[in-house]
Amino acid sequence: MKNEGFSLAEILITLGIIGVVATMTIPTLMTNFQKKRTETQLVKFYSMINQTLRMSVAENGDPEGWISRDKGYSADENIEFLNTYILPYMKNLGYKNCTRNSDLICIALLDGGVITFKIDGNGADITYYTEEKYRTDMQNIARHRFSFQFSKESGAWDKINSTNYIEPYTYGWDGKLQSLRTHPRYGCRNGAGYNFCTKMIQQNSWKIPSDYPW
Repeated sequence: MKNEGFSLAEILITLGIIGVVATMTIPTLMTNFQKKRTETQLVKFYSMINQTLRMSVAENGDPEGWISRDKGYSADENIEFLNTYILPYMKNLGYKNCTRNSDLICIALLDGGVITFKIDGNGADITYYTEEKYRTDMQNIARHRFSFQFSKESGAWDKINSTNYIEPYTYGWDGKLQSLRTHPRYGCRNGAGYNFCTKMIQQNSWKIPSDYPW
């Protein structure tokens, strides 16, 4: 009777093809999974931080006068602001100075992420890291660090953005989509600060664009 089975050579060739296909597709699948996870984390954080602000406004009133203009806050002043306006309304695991002799305050989140917070002379800078371990990772900034602002000047002395909500960082942005990438200091690209990356994602319905520097 004729043997209908596969020869060893045929089996090895098939396994080889499967291996090649897996090598080609698994990295793409992993990248897509990581992007989707990051999108979910980012939307969740944006919703949470603005819900926090809304609860604070309900109790503390109009946020217009919360921040003193034209001065940088010390670490103690940043902590006082957080303890008054933010932390009582947000679930967290505590705060600390991010580094020695720094005015930057780190707030640990329940999901493993971390927020850094600092008020300078033109408003509050808020940075969200998807995980605490990535806060010092300078190789993959666009993947793990997302910049926001509160009561921040637009770059013109007579205009203040985001007084009643926390928004993606747009300081110095001219409103043109192309500038989110090409801005020399804050553009979402290698060689710039990546600060506008969060705004780029928001402008794409909170989906990471295909030309994002992932």
